Amino acid sequence: MVKKNIFEKLKQSENIPQLPQVMLRLVKACSSEKTSIDELTRIISADPSLTSRLIQIISSPYINLPKEVNSIKTAVVYLGMDTIRNIAISTSAMRFFSISKLLPEFDLAGFWYHSYKCGVIARQIARENDLSNPDEFFLAGLLHDIGRLILIQNFPQEYEPILKENIREDQILSAEMKAFGTDTPRVSAWLFGQWNLNPLIADAVLYINEEKDQVEGALSHVKELYISNILAQSNALGKIENIISLTDIPQYRLEQIAAEAEDDVSQMAKSMGINMENIADEETEKSLTSEIKDFSLFYGTLQSLLKARDVDAVLNAAQNGLKIIFNISRVFYFLLDEKKNILTGFCAASDKSHKIIKSIALPMSNTSSLLVKCVKEQTVQNTLEIDPDTRFAISDIQIARLIKEDGLYCVPVVSADLAFGVMALGVDKEKATLLDDNRGLVDLFSKQMGICIQGIRFHSEYAQDIHEKKMEAYSTLTDKVIHEVNNPLAIIKNYIETLRLKLPDRHPAQDELVVIGEEMNRVSELLDRLKSFSSPKIGGFEPVDINQLCQSILDILKKSILLPKQIEATISIDPEIPHIKTDRNGIKQIFINLVKNASEAMETGGRICVSTKFLPQSAKIMIDEKKRIPGSVEIVVADNGPGIDETIRKTVFDPYVTTKKGGTNSGLGLSIVHSIVRDLNGKIRCESKPGKGTRFIITLPVSSSKNRQ
Repeated sequence: MVKKNIFEKLKQSENIPQLPQVMLRLVKACSSEKTSIDELTRIISADPSLTSRLIQIISSPYINLPKEVNSIKTAVVYLGMDTIRNIAISTSAMRFFSISKLLPEFDLAGFWYHSYKCGVIARQIARENDLSNPDEFFLAGLLHDIGRLILIQNFPQEYEPILKENIREDQILSAEMKAFGTDTPRVSAWLFGQWNLNPLIADAVLYINEEKDQVEGALSHVKELYISNILAQSNALGKIENIISLTDIPQYRLEQIAAEAEDDVSQMAKSMGINMENIADEETEKSLTSEIKDFSLFYGTLQSLLKARDVDAVLNAAQNGLKIIFNISRVFYFLLDEKKNILTGFCAASDKSHKIIKSIALPMSNTSSLLVKCVKEQTVQNTLEIDPDTRFAISDIQIARLIKEDGLYCVPVVSADLAFGVMALGVDKEKATLLDDNRGLVDLFSKQMGICIQGIRFHSEYAQDIHEKKMEAYSTLTDKVIHEVNNPLAIIKNYIETLRLKLPDRHPAQDELVVIGEEMNRVSELLDRLKSFSSPKIGGFEPVDINQLCQSILDILKKSILLPKQIEATISIDPEIPHIKTDRNGIKQIFINLVKNASEAMETGGRICVSTKFLPQSAKIMIDEKKRIPGSVEIVVADNGPGIDETIRKTVFDPYVTTKKGGTNSGLGLSIVHSIVRDLNGKIRCESKPGKGTRFIITLPVSSSKNRQ
């Protein structure tokens, strides 16, 4: 029975033992902001089982990395300190055990000592032979026997007689093969394959205990690890003569490497406070348990959530935490949009169902939906506990199919009795039970998510509200100023005209009156511009071809403004962009102002790039109601000009703010643009860095009306 299903069982297993001392040191190190990546790498390298846990996580198909990870330091850099802390805390708090208690016959101290020493020697031999990536060899040496821990943890009863009846390594390997149909090297090599490590290194682990004559014809990776394993043994010096033919390294140097590794291991044990006589002593376990109790709920994933600066970062941190703490590989989020009364889908960008989930919306009116019920009742919903004859909503069925697990475990995301959405976790019975058993941690996890999302939304909405009120105050004040100034201005104009009529045509004062009249007209023009800011000219909303409109305006601006200033202009349009319901004149004002603004910033020529595109993920399909919610389009006006200083960029849409030199500019152009975009129910943002150019990104709804949403 064991032989037949062993690798299937191991594939599902997360039971890899940890050294209490190393875990305690790691937890403390991660709680300090002064800890460096090198220090974390050194601590992790002391423990083969912790290293394997880290590599297992980073090699997951749900974590897409830009290049192959083949060293501990690289893994630490990619995962980051928060995730390393997650691994330390979750592994200790939820999967901590002592091999010595499970099987007292197992020599954990000897196992650790040999594994670390083998890794140190393998790395040094790789350096001596100028092989690329010596850390890869350290990893192989450190983890070459990890398969034994896996077998012991998963099959303790079957393994107990093996330890009692066998002493030598060859006897143990033979007994393993008889009991399980496999042995330590094969399980270790299999794990290396599962973690997507270098296949050559996996082969080296697989053949680490073969006879010398079989190794002689093998590749260098096999020879290096074979030699390292021999030198890591207690009687290594007496065996060097037998392996000297496998390497070009002189015998005296191999002896030095073995001795140096011995010192290295002793120093590591001392620095970690590891008692080689009692590697899993109760005092260390007690200390670790105390540390975990104080830190586990406040560091790790929760710390990552608190550092998130936007909703997407919160969701990514949560997914990473669920993977590490509960081994939940896939999570779909559905966040509540109160204005539209729907749940909108989100998931990791690396997930193969990302585009589908982002296009899904669930109406809150559908009370048959399990996800809607979860949000409304703020209670966990588990499909595995529901009567199989229950009729689920179409959306529930489709989401379950996409997540490709036995069931959906729906957890409400709440804060202060306010629901912000739901996490749909893909689970089997074992994972569902694990979540149920740790319901307090799950609730705390979801509430922390809710608090973070609530805080981010509050700050975003508050900032938007403050800006809108400021702009309204500007507009109100401007209207009053225009009204108050226009009255005396009209009177002055009338008096000037009266004076001109009363005086002879050749009177010397006529010229002065003409100048005064021209200046008064300039004041009127300024007032008209102020009026454009306070009351943008928005007419009726009608279907508009954005592509055609932008193209035609740009053609006109090229001839009149851009070419004379040696400014190149290009446009990239999305042929799939639909006609949008908006105000044509409003779009013209926006586009002309932005292009003109960009051209005025480039005094010695440059380039302006305009692009339009439909945002497919903004459109939502209401699955249960079989209807579609129109999405949004994006217009970008970018230039390669001097850019905008950060202090100015933050207030660039405020009236009277200008980046242009001289006193002729009123600083109202971008304020007018902002006001028009706002009245078209859209959004505009500015991205710019000094010397790197500027981009204005406008988002407009496909379908809108004159009444602002």
